[in-house]
Amino acid sequence: MTSATRLSSTLSNPSSLLRRVLLASALGVGALGLSACGGGASVSIGVGGSIDSAPTVSMSLDTYSAGSGTTVRLTASPQDDYAITQVDFEMAYPDGRVTTLGSVRRAPWVLDISLPYGTGGSVLSLRARAWDDAGQSGASSWAGISVY
Repeated sequence: MTSATRLSSTLSNPSSLLRRVLLASALGVGALGLSACGGGASVSIGVGGSIDSAPTVSMSLDTYSAGSGTTVRLTASPQDDYAITQVDFEMAYPDGRVTTLGSVRRAPWVLDISLPYGTGGSVLSLRARAWDDAGQSGASSWAGISVY
């Protein structure tokens, strides 16, 4: 889950140990561990740290055609390498406006919506946007629902 590279070396030469510590400091390494036992010392340097990827999400609807005022269930399936903190459900109107219909902050990632009146004869686009604990987001593809 992480791309951290660990460099571990047993060092018996104090100047070599000092060079490793200075190198780690110059690289801006986040983690440095030193230990000594017997006649040598060991230094572990975490280079790079972990890379937190943005979440991914897919979404499904319980129907793809319904009348104005009908309740439709939206279900999201978010994935992240650390933690999902929220899923927003969004709708794009035919005129291009995008609005957040609601947010869910814990599983199950489900939201029931009522299709807006006045949208009959159109196709509304819906999607889910997942947020992780680092504030990154990822959105599903748009799913269309025909409103009659």
